[in-house]
Amino acid sequence: MNITKDLKKLVSKEEDINLKNKKTDILDSLDLTYSLQKEEYKYTPLLKNVEKKFDLLKENKDQISQKSYEEVIKIVNSKFYLISVDGYFKSELSNIPPKIKIKKYSELDREEKYTFENMYQKHDDSKSDFFSSLNSIIHEDCLTISVDSNTALREHITIININENYDVNNYRKMIFCDKGSEISIFERFIDLKSDENFSSSVTEIYQAENSILNYYSAQDFKENYHYNSVNVFQKRDSVSNFFTVSFSGSIVRNNLNICLYDKSCYTNMYGFYAMNDKSLIDNHTSVDHVDENSLSNEHYKGIMGGRSNGVFNGKIFVRKKAQKTNAFQSNNNIILSDKSKVNTKPQLEIWADDVKCSHGCTVGQMDDDAIFYLMSRGISRKDSISLLLSAFSSEIIEKITDEKMKSLFTELIKKQLEKFNDE
Repeated sequence: MNITKDLKKLVSKEEDINLKNKKTDILDSLDLTYSLQKEEYKYTPLLKNVEKKFDLLKENKDQISQKSYEEVIKIVNSKFYLISVDGYFKSELSNIPPKIKIKKYSELDREEKYTFENMYQKHDDSKSDFFSSLNSIIHEDCLTISVDSNTALREHITIININENYDVNNYRKMIFCDKGSEISIFERFIDLKSDENFSSSVTEIYQAENSILNYYSAQDFKENYHYNSVNVFQKRDSVSNFFTVSFSGSIVRNNLNICLYDKSCYTNMYGFYAMNDKSLIDNHTSVDHVDENSLSNEHYKGIMGGRSNGVFNGKIFVRKKAQKTNAFQSNNNIILSDKSKVNTKPQLEIWADDVKCSHGCTVGQMDDDAIFYLMSRGISRKDSISLLLSAFSSEIIEKITDEKMKSLFTELIKKQLEKFNDE
């Protein structure tokens, strides 16, 4: 690969010896991760497009305009928020909650760096996905979010990632949830740059015993390209809940990898995507059940209009030690146009005997009988379709227990569904 030589130069400039060793290790396996793209990105030509359109190694500078900051603040829907611009965290523009430690890697003390380095890249996909490898090598300064033991933050934190000045932006963060802690995060990406761009984001999450994490994400990338990887490592009796909605983007790839490492871990993964025009959305998920009595529940639903393409690949691994596992996975899709399509592939690998596991997928068109029934009650065809699409999405929305977030996601989905009225 032509990019390897330039990446070696970047790694050679890394001053932190521990980070330099980790980046060198990733660089040594880059050819392997590159070769894996052929199968893992079979329906998603992300690498082909971004290599052709962007200089992936172009250096960014730390800046933001006051006008842009004011525009962003208008849409912040929470008391606490963290703002990053073009890959750089801006503490002076953020409102950091009490009892939560927010630091860049460069600001960590010796003890904090030791903890960070022991966990950094230990459970992410930097050695199996080329874009995570690139992010691991290129990103400037990882953002760390630490929640102390037995700390519960009732108000959610909004993380705002702003693409403003550059074609390529890399975001990196690590979240530590200590024993008995609870935190809710809402992440958004905002494009203020008029030209098309590519952004990559890699998140590592470590949940200690009895911790609870709620993670919400809303994606609307217009005609831009995006790669997002979230990697979760859970200890005993921890709970994670993920809600992701995606509405646009030339090509958007989401990786969600969860390791239920200890006994009695739980995770819920819910996703809804409604794509139009020539957008492509690719959701790849994996859940690794390592120990017994764990539960994973995954449900993704999608609506595809225009010339859009959808990809879903969900993998569930149940290891030999993971007896009494409950694992459920479902992917349902509605096709509104004869020019849109979905490729879906649920997968199960089970090595334990005493488990309850199921997976399934559906791809279909609107129910003509249901439309006819509503029209027979005096409802127009346009409004009938709108009602049915709203009902289709509601199953995901109803899983959100936070009323403020449920209201927000309901409004976001409503606005997106209105765009399908002319299909």
